[in-house]
Amino acid sequence: MRLRRFPAGSLLLLGLCLSGRRGLASAPELRDPPKKIAVVGAGIGGTAAAYFLRKEFGAGVQVDVLEPGTVGGRLGTAQIGGDEYETGGSVLHPLNLHMKHFVEQLGLSQRRTVPSHMAIFNGEQIVFEESDWFIINFLRLLWHYGLNFLRMQIWVEGVLDKFMRIYQFQSFGYSFSSVERLLHALGGDEFLWMTNHTLDQAMQGAGFSQHFLNEVVTPIMRVNYGQSVKINAFVGAVSLAGADSGLWAVEGGNKLVCSGLLYHSKATLIPGKVTSITVKPRPSKTGGTVSMYEVSYTGQSGAAHSLYDIVFIATPLHPGISDISFPNFSPPIPSHFSGRYHQTVATLVQGRLNTSYFGL
Repeated sequence: MRLRRFPAGSLLLLGLCLSGRRGLASAPELRDPPKKIAVVGAGIGGTAAAYFLRKEFGAGVQVDVLEPGTVGGRLGTAQIGGDEYETGGSVLHPLNLHMKHFVEQLGLSQRRTVPSHMAIFNGEQIVFEESDWFIINFLRLLWHYGLNFLRMQIWVEGVLDKFMRIYQFQSFGYSFSSVERLLHALGGDEFLWMTNHTLDQAMQGAGFSQHFLNEVVTPIMRVNYGQSVKINAFVGAVSLAGADSGLWAVEGGNKLVCSGLLYHSKATLIPGKVTSITVKPRPSKTGGTVSMYEVSYTGQSGAAHSLYDIVFIATPLHPGISDISFPNFSPPIPSHFSGRYHQTVATLVQGRLNTSYFGL
């Protein structure tokens, strides 16, 4: 069994943290180029941030990436029977331009796809089985679900078209002070509404039948996120995009993108768990003060700390995931954000599918 997830989170983080070639280096408040930058977290967000920071500031800045675990974050693999299986973010969408660029720049290759067909099993019988012929598939889907399938593709493409604006914003050096502002710039009130309602509410409101939600949309949510149509509507739309054709993965594992970005950024990897980030005012050349940031962490040799000009947070600030305090910030920064991450427990089993169970 393989988990399939679309890495939209990485796009959101890049939209918040990166502001293009004309962003950080030319910002009026940064009169002197930074000498030291810390990135907390070595997942796809943190390693991509290190990669872009190096491009932004050149060789003159020291970039440290602090990570208590393995490089890759939720991009990981498990080896079974000599083969590598994705256990985290396992598929990439063809419109994920950042990942396409990374794979090309790092000299990686796309994994060879294995031809397969899709079928829908309702718990009792196969209600739809994909054919090699497009017209046959179209007529079968039309017979079972009316125009719901076509309307779903149009609905998801509409969400993706708006989300793709993020690349234009980055190319012009735009940045956003919050996720809400970013989402509103991409999709207006519709995107903000989707973050506060379920996928079930959004799709029923758009006129999709309950029959279609039960037999098509719910299985997609279970495969991609281990959840139901009660999932957040925006996340659900991303999950439906993860059922499109043209999905791909990196040969050897998607985690290779993270290690490749870290290597090309020439950043220093510091194995350590960050415990606090403290504002430290320091005198400036002009006679005033400038804010520096002391990052305290627990590493292999015990407790340590270091001073930085800029700190990027590329790890979730949720209980049980990271426990970072932020003393002396005004306004205060909460140590933990509300809500929780959905936990999916997967068991990887090597074997042959008993097709007779499905009546095949």
